[in-house]
Amino acid sequence: MLGHELGPELTTLGRTQARGAAHGLTRWHADMLWSSDMVRARSTAQEIARTTRLPLNCTALLREQDHGAMDGLPVGDLVAQPTPAGREITEVRWGGGESIADVYARLRLFVMMVAARGARRVVVVGHGDMACAFTSMLAGLGHRDVAWDRLAHGQVRYLGWDGRALLPS
Repeated sequence: MLGHELGPELTTLGRTQARGAAHGLTRWHADMLWSSDMVRARSTAQEIARTTRLPLNCTALLREQDHGAMDGLPVGDLVAQPTPAGREITEVRWGGGESIADVYARLRLFVMMVAARGARRVVVVGHGDMACAFTSMLAGLGHRDVAWDRLAHGQVRYLGWDGRALLPS
């Protein structure tokens, strides 16, 4: 459970995937490049910045979900817990970290910040659960309805967004 663990570094395969993603993005003509400030996302974004010549902006708003006391634990060491009575699973702060509702709130702040800068095409480099929450939020789904269709490592997803909803890309 990496969660808010700032490491690890990209592997050799990860660097190769980052370069591949960067080359694919050159045809997209983005205005801005934003990344999580966590090492693996930032390293990926640095490859994209070198290739696209976009300035790199990093923010904690794009970090992976914080799993609190569970961050850094091997998944096999986790013990299933029941959802507290009267609570929705996406509103529970498991391990004392963030709920999915908290992640949504953080991502809304990011969207408002980027929208205020007037960019039309933005490259966002992040993490698995954050990416699922982000694309679901942009599609108009609430935090209870996240589509958990994880991207493969190094995969690029093109989304159009007009400030209100996703557009066909």
